[in-house]
Amino acid sequence: MIDISDGLSTDLAHLCEESSVGAEIEGFAIPRSRVGRPLRLVDADLALHGGEDYELLFSAPTGKHVPTKIEGVAVTEIGRITRAKPIRINTEGGKFMKLQPRGWEHFRKPKIL
Repeated sequence: MIDISDGLSTDLAHLCEESSVGAEIEGFAIPRSRVGRPLRLVDADLALHGGEDYELLFSAPTGKHVPTKIEGVAVTEIGRITRAKPIRINTEGGKFMKLQPRGWEHFRKPKIL
């Protein structure tokens, strides 16, 4: 389990790296807030790579019943863990693409412009 305050893509990469696994994510399943007037969905790129969400990301064994709520908080299945190392995302077009982590990295050296 890991919080995704540094961005879903980055924290998923940390979880997979530490467990020596990959993942397949269903892009359409990632929860996205509605903002603005008129209300519109937050951009998918921001939902994947933006931070400060303070949500938890966890995995459960295949076939294990996962409740739709834990302590009153909604649980959303967004994908599956794989033995293959890359993290891939299923796009709206139904194609899997490699997902590059682009969230916050605490120890990444800053780019000098």
